[in-house]
Amino acid sequence: MQEKFGNIWNNWHDYLVGWTRDRAPKLLVILLLAFIFVRLLGLITRKLVALSEKSPAHGAVRSQQVRTVTGVIRSVGVFLIVFFTGMSALKDAFNINIEPLLASAGIAGLAIGFGAQTLVKDIINGFFILVENQFEVGDTIKVAGVTGSVEEVTMRRTTLRDGDGTLHIVPNGSVQIVSNMTRDWSQVTLHVSADYSENSDRIVQLLQDLAKEF
Repeated sequence: MQEKFGNIWNNWHDYLVGWTRDRAPKLLVILLLAFIFVRLLGLITRKLVALSEKSPAHGAVRSQQVRTVTGVIRSVGVFLIVFFTGMSALKDAFNINIEPLLASAGIAGLAIGFGAQTLVKDIINGFFILVENQFEVGDTIKVAGVTGSVEEVTMRRTTLRDGDGTLHIVPNGSVQIVSNMTRDWSQVTLHVSADYSENSDRIVQLLQDLAKEF
């Protein structure tokens, strides 16, 4: 029995020595590269937020949108870095076959995608709404059959307040056509009734004077 335990210990000792010599450096390199990539990703996203805050062309709302987008990019990037780091460590440092794990991850990803396809669509549409700056907080827009002033824009939903105070919460996945009524410039179309006998030049002059007062 003592000889058997001695053989087991010797085998483990030889394995640990060989692993430390051959595979431990690979694991250290993989972890170091992952750390560098995470730091670079964080640096880039922070620089983007800082640039958006310094630019006078972008207001506080736009800066908040940039922070939202960069936060999502950073979260997804860190997840991908951690995932590929784990797979590389299992394969190169521990000599584990990762093909069954990748196949299982693919099947699980498909199941989650089918189950949450509406949520995924909302997030993807919200991402492009923020990146393309289709509208901002304070804009009056018509979208998904409702009109109102934008109170909040997130990755998943847009919140509108209409003229009578009703709050409309619109999932970004249902945003197909956006009519922005206050972007860059806007105008009001008025129908003015006047007596047939009035002087048209005088009426136009009065309207011009009123417009200047406004």
